[in-house]
Order: sequence, then structure tokens, then C-alpha cells
Amino acid sequence: MSKRKIVSESTLLFGLVVLAVTLLPITSAMAGEGSTHTTANVYWNWDPVNAIGTTEVIRSSSGITAVYKASGIPAGQAVTLWMVIFNNPELCAIPFSCAAPAEVNNSLIGSDAHLVGGHVVGGSGKVTVAGHLKVGDNSGSLLAEVGMGSGFPLADPFKADVVLAIHSHGPKLTGQGLKSQISSFLGGCEVFLGPDGIGTGLEHVPVNIGECSTLTFSIHNGRRP
Repeated sequence: MSKRKIVSESTLLFGLVVLAVTLLPITSAMAGEGSTHTTANVYWNWDPVNAIGTTEVIRSSSGITAVYKASGIPAGQAVTLWMVIFNNPELCAIPFSCAAPAEVNNSLIGSDAHLVGGHVVGGSGKVTVAGHLKVGDNSGSLLAEVGMGSGFPLADPFKADVVLAIHSHGPKLTGQGLKSQISSFLGGCEVFLGPDGIGTGLEHVPVNIGECSTLTFSIHNGRRP
């Protein structure tokens, strides 16, 4: 298995999302008065054809709730769910087709990744992680965690384009080690697998303590003008 050591803060950022994906339209349906609900497929970074699960995103005036359900990650892995937001997708190099991670940490776009959940994969290999990102909340900012400024909070829940990504922290630890794994990006990570920490094949799924990699993605577009 090839390994890539942590070499810089920018490398950590590049490990956050999948390749240089573009955001594709998803049709929204009303989930209730004043809120919208979308569903989308989950894919391995290296296989954007065969879905391994689904995600749901519910948007309201107070923020965005995400529910991630997928399979295939080894039992006993500690994983975190990250919500990558693009507050101003119309300002991306290709409007409304924002590239991650290339356009993350762009002050005009207001793009960042936020921790919204953490979990240990059960014995079946199936994982469900859910969480909520409030408007203006920057407490889970990845950019802030790795020392790349103060980050960018969610501005308009209905407008922002969203990528949901699962980051594996390898086999679960115990005590404070496990707490760190499921509550941060760097928790338990000594070596990132794959180019810039992005898993590009099954060989990049962490199997040893200290190995980490970002493995899956799911895309939810925001409101269009």
C-alpha cells in the first residue's frame, strides 16, 4: 500500500474532498414549510458510477442538516462526515460548477469544510452519520483546524452548494484517542493515504492505526437564480 506522509497544511486541505469534482444539479422537493429536501448518491472517489449509499440534505433558514448512509468501509473504522460549502457558487471559475478542493479557501466564494458528525463503523460495514451546520457557526471549520485562517461559516443555507465527504481515521482507538478521531480532521492521523490524502483506490482505505484518507463524496446543489 502506498503512503503519503503529512507534508504541509495545504496537503491536509487537499485531503478533504474528492478529486476535482464538479457540482451537478439535484432536483429539490419540499420537505416542509420553509425547508427543502434533496437526496443524492454516495460514491467512492475512484468510482463515480456505482453508488454505495445515499445522502439526504434538509435546508432551512437556520442551517443545513445532513444524513449519510453507505456501506463498504471496514468495520471498526472511525470516520468523520464533512460538509464542504460553497457560499457563492456563482463566483467559481466555472459558475455553479465549483471544483473541490481547488476552490476551497477562496475568500470570494466563501468555501470551507465543516465537521458535522463522527461515528465508528459497525460490524456490517454499514455506516450512518448525521449532523447539522448552523448559519454562522465556524466551530467545526477545517481551515481553522489546520491553521489556514479563521474559515468561512455557512451564509445562506438555500444557496450554498454542498459536497458531503467521509474521512476515515483508520481503526478506532480508545478513550481520548477515539474522541479525537471522531471530532476532528487530524485526530489519529499520522499518515495520509493516496495523492494528497485523497483515496483513489481501495488500497487507500486505511487498515492500520495512524492511517487516514478521504474516501467518498456526495453532491447537493443549492438554489439557482
